[in-house]
Amino acid sequence: MLSLGRWPLSGAVVAPLGASIAWLCLAPAAAHSSSAADVAARLSAKRDAERALAGRVAADSHRVAGVRGSISALEARLRPVQARLAAQAERLAQTNAELARARARLAQLQHTLQVADQALAANLVARYEGDTPDALVVVFRSNGFADLLERLDFLRRARDHDSAIIRTDRVLRSQVITQATRLGQLQVRQQQLTDSIRAQRNQLASTRLELVRRRIRFERSRSHSAARLARARSQRRHLEHELARLQPASPAAGGRGVRSGGGFTFPLPTGAASGPGSWSQDQGVDISAPGGTPLYAVGSGTIVLHGIGGFGPSAPVLHLDGGDYVYYGHAGPGGMVPVGSHVGGGQAIGEVGAGSVGISTGPHLEIGFCDASGTPIGGTSGRMLALLHSAYGS
Repeated sequence: MLSLGRWPLSGAVVAPLGASIAWLCLAPAAAHSSSAADVAARLSAKRDAERALAGRVAADSHRVAGVRGSISALEARLRPVQARLAAQAERLAQTNAELARARARLAQLQHTLQVADQALAANLVARYEGDTPDALVVVFRSNGFADLLERLDFLRRARDHDSAIIRTDRVLRSQVITQATRLGQLQVRQQQLTDSIRAQRNQLASTRLELVRRRIRFERSRSHSAARLARARSQRRHLEHELARLQPASPAAGGRGVRSGGGFTFPLPTGAASGPGSWSQDQGVDISAPGGTPLYAVGSGTIVLHGIGGFGPSAPVLHLDGGDYVYYGHAGPGGMVPVGSHVGGGQAIGEVGAGSVGISTGPHLEIGFCDASGTPIGGTSGRMLALLHSAYGS
């Protein structure tokens, strides 16, 4: 029988007490695992939101570029129309000036003709009232034949002068009227042409204004989405660091599908990876898994590189503390751990790329040994395959 101080403990007491102690020991680990799972779920949702926002930013940028192209094309059409309008407005101004001068001249001639008509009328009245002698009277009053001829010639020249004034004035007035009429008609035609060009210019300018408003709307939408994307990225990085802090310390890693054996951790959740029967050897070992599946460090080490030719720009290289370099081919950009970060075995360092990343036909992981530059080392795929089988437990 066990005893605690002076009091003996029976088996009936020891069993529940042992269960309680065991629960108290495991509770923090379970809570820790639950916390890591919660962070992982939030991280996955945040990555989805980040991808959606990045897509919206790209779409808005594409729309902005399209609208800018339309504005440039419209401005190219607007410039010659504006030049035509300016030239036509100048011609219309010249015609209006000529018309104004013609009308002023016409008014002056009309005034001159009116004065001449008044003078001629006054002459007629004076002759009538003053008993102005006619040709017969002039004959009788003449002193000889020479005087008669001089008087008749003067009378004829006076009548001819008056008639010439009237004719000249009327001819000039007719010419000015003709010119004013022509200029008036030209003014109407040029005004119509000016109005037509102005209407075309205004329509193009209105279309340009609407395109500018659309561009501003798209730019504001892009700016708003970009700000949200920046916040999402910051939150995602925070969650990645939080998950990295939680995962190495979690004793319940098997809850995430992580398996280890022979000092080597399997690089994928076992529930997401294809079974050993489907693995194939290439430069490394190919294992199928859905895009977005977490990638785990096969052991403790340092991330020294991202991006390997043929394997995609996000493929990480892990320098194990034991000295080997391991590459993770065809990884996507999600969950990338910064270069220089030291990670523990089983810690998430990335995810399987969605679709075809690098030279591939679909989402999968190719894992193998490489040198410090990420170049696969030939003849090492068999060793990697053995370690994978050991970690998987197959």
